[in-house]
Formats: sequence, C-alpha cells, structure tokens
Amino acid sequence: MANKRILVIGGTGYIGRVLVKELVKEFDVTLMLRKSPNYRTDYKYFICDLLNKECLIKNIKHFDIVIDLASIIKTIHKKRYEENIIGLKNLIEVLEKNKINKLVYFSTQNVNLANKGYYAKSKKNAEEIIKKSNLDYMIIRPNYVYEVGKKNYFYKIFSLISKFNIVIIIGNGDKKIQPVLREDLAAIVLKLIRDFKKKSIFEVSGKDTLSINQIVDLISKSLKRNPIKIHLPIKILKIFSLIIPFDIVGFDEDRVSIKPYKKYNFLPFDKGLKEISSLLKNK
Repeated sequence: MANKRILVIGGTGYIGRVLVKELVKEFDVTLMLRKSPNYRTDYKYFICDLLNKECLIKNIKHFDIVIDLASIIKTIHKKRYEENIIGLKNLIEVLEKNKINKLVYFSTQNVNLANKGYYAKSKKNAEEIIKKSNLDYMIIRPNYVYEVGKKNYFYKIFSLISKFNIVIIIGNGDKKIQPVLREDLAAIVLKLIRDFKKKSIFEVSGKDTLSINQIVDLISKSLKRNPIKIHLPIKILKIFSLIIPFDIVGFDEDRVSIKPYKKYNFLPFDKGLKEISSLLKNK
C-alpha cells in the first residue's frame, strides 16, 4: 500500500521543520512554501500563498491529508491577523472543491483565555470556521513550545542572567504555563496522524506546570546566580499594545490545559533546561 500523501503548509517554520522530519519517515510529504527557499532542500515543494485561491486550486490536489501550520503569530500591523482567517477560508474551500477531506490545523491554547488578543481571537475564529466545514478535521492546540536551541525564550533568560545578572519578566511572573518541547509535539502529531480521529481537538502541553518566576528560579539555581528581577507591568504594556508585535492581552492569565494529551512520555522540563544550559556553557 502506497504511503499517504501529506501536504504541509508552513513546513519550514519553527514547528514545521521538526514535524516534517518526523513525517517523511512514514509518509510521502510535500511542502507548500510562500517563496523559494534560500537553501538546498531535499523535500518536494511548490510555491503558493494561502491568499491566492487560484494557486491553491491548481496545486492542492490528490493529497490524503493537509497540515496547516501557516499563521501570522506576531506583527505590529494588527490587520494582518485577518490573513489567518482569509487564508483558512480559501484553503477549506479548495479542499472541499478538490475532495480532500482531512485537515490537521495548528491552533493554540490561547483560545481558552478569557481575554484574547488579536492572535488568539484569529485562532478562535479559525477553529469555529473549521468546525462548521464539511472536513474531517483535527485541531492541535499546543501550549508554550520551546526548543533546545539559542533562539528560544529560556535560552535568552540564561544568557541575560549569565551576562548581566538581570532578568526581565512581563507582569508579576506568577502565571503558569506548561512548556512542551518542540520534538515532543512533533512526535505526538505523528502519532495522531497515524490514527486519525476526525472532528477532534487535542491540547498538547508538557508534563510540568510552572510559573515564569519558578522557571527563572530554576535557571538562576542552575547558574548559581541571584539575578535582579525587573517586572514590566502589564497595565503599562497594554497602553503600547498597538505597537507591540505580540498579544499582551491574556498575559495575566494562566495557560494551563484542563484536558492535555497524556499518551506520551514527555521530556521533564528540568531536563530540557539542563540541555539548554549546556548550550550556554559550550558557547
């Protein structure tokens, strides 16, 4: 039996590039990119934009599953968040037209917040559109996704404390998150695709629930430092929310899943921090 053909939209992004590495082990994978990559890639791909319906109709054919990771996550130009809705509507219309039933859509647990910012609202609206479609969808809602690398927030905390013995925290730092390693998320999505459960929503959170203050304390202990904590009041930041490129609304709420996916051996967060710490030491 031939491998299922999977189209990944946003496959070169932060989560996408790790997920694609998992998918190609078992499936026939094609990427849809907005522009040609400036590096050599061994993956099949075509160039298209979710805002270009004609291009979508022409190219999205004969796939068994479509995975949509593409999204405007942060931008100063708030109207751009509307692209998350417009692009999704175009995609759904094309999938239904070309008789492709299965869609895996990456949302966020921020849709559960009582007060939602621009990004969270766009994702909540997107979910409602998907639910009203005729597709056999799976919606994936990750918690805070981190990597063992130098571009993530936790590495920046390590670096800031190590160099200057200070750390900047938005709000009072007592709100909790459930960080999930990027590779764990990718492995879980692969499992879910193997056993595709239509019209389902999965919240993927790490096994540990911690506040930002607790995370800072763990990092400080690892570095054997006692940094100065500089707290930026959310009320002040909200005044400048229109020029801040990410959602400030909702920062004063916990991001904790009530029904997280549990059928996986998640990497404990302290081990993830230890691996990040080793990057700093080997710098």
